[in-house]
Amino acid sequence: MRSRIKSLLLKSSLGRSVFGRYSNWRWSRLVQLSANSECEKLRALLDTEQASIQIFYDNFVSPPSYGEFVQVVMLARYLKASGGDVKFIILDDGERRDDWCYLDLEEQESFVRDQIEIATRILSSEIEVLKGIPNSSSYVVFGANVLAGLAIYVKTPLLLNKLIETSEEPLPADFLLPISWGMELGQDLNLQGVPFVAWGIRKGVWGLDRDNTQEQVITDFRDLRKLFPGHRILLLSTPNGIEWVLSILHESGDLDSSANEAQLLFPQPTPGFINAIPWVLSADEYFQKEGGGMGIVPIFSEVPYLIVSKYQGIHYQHQFHGEKVVAWASPRQRFVHRPHDAHRVLFSDLYTQPTEVS
Repeated sequence: MRSRIKSLLLKSSLGRSVFGRYSNWRWSRLVQLSANSECEKLRALLDTEQASIQIFYDNFVSPPSYGEFVQVVMLARYLKASGGDVKFIILDDGERRDDWCYLDLEEQESFVRDQIEIATRILSSEIEVLKGIPNSSSYVVFGANVLAGLAIYVKTPLLLNKLIETSEEPLPADFLLPISWGMELGQDLNLQGVPFVAWGIRKGVWGLDRDNTQEQVITDFRDLRKLFPGHRILLLSTPNGIEWVLSILHESGDLDSSANEAQLLFPQPTPGFINAIPWVLSADEYFQKEGGGMGIVPIFSEVPYLIVSKYQGIHYQHQFHGEKVVAWASPRQRFVHRPHDAHRVLFSDLYTQPTEVS
């Protein structure tokens, strides 16, 4: 009977839309139930004196995405800051999910090295890369999923949000990424006393619908210049993305010389996601349109941000409260969901000036 109803629905565009909405609702409901159950187990475990916990990130069922990876690492950081004895393990036997094929073999190995470096830095502990799941008496987060070879990154944001929402304790002091990382990582943040805002631009090799357009780049650059006439703009992207943005702004006349460029905008000095983190944490504010894994960094910090996207983000769609995408977001940390006009809306149309403290 169910198969007949499904077949009938799929014969029309309206039916396909209805079936798609139902499938999304059912999947979302299952994710919420799973996160609720895991939250209760971890809360009980953290109340014990010896909470030994393992978190596995499996590259066979997870994308080569910094954003997804960091949010799982940050779950480990939260549990560790809450008193848990946490071990974070990357599973990688060389067999990886289909979307890794967008990277050549050297790029894939470089990404795994980045995973190790990022997790080591965020967790202040050594990270193992294993080919299989070891026998252990520790509690494994979403253990049934891990054993079944299912990705856990899709459930992690909701689980972390629920852990924080249901906690009777204040947010652990060591959870959010600290601003002090800028100096700790040895970055040269001396910009002759000139403040800067960070501007994240995605130039991906897949999911190109989440990239900015040339028109957006020009409009958003001019908009940020108007919003922050006394700031320089830090451009954060891949080397290809930086080259693309600079060529657009030179062609449009917004950057007309090297002196003009240095005065208005400076690109990320050292390539790489890990090298961009301290710059984000040292910025006065962070701005982003559409996609981009770098947006995960301000979300897990105290840096004010304004992220505008036509997508809620499949991992976050269950937990929106107005423009708060996470439970710990401050009023000046906003994720604005604009499904129909994200590409047209201006930052200045949405931006709220910080309130002066007397």
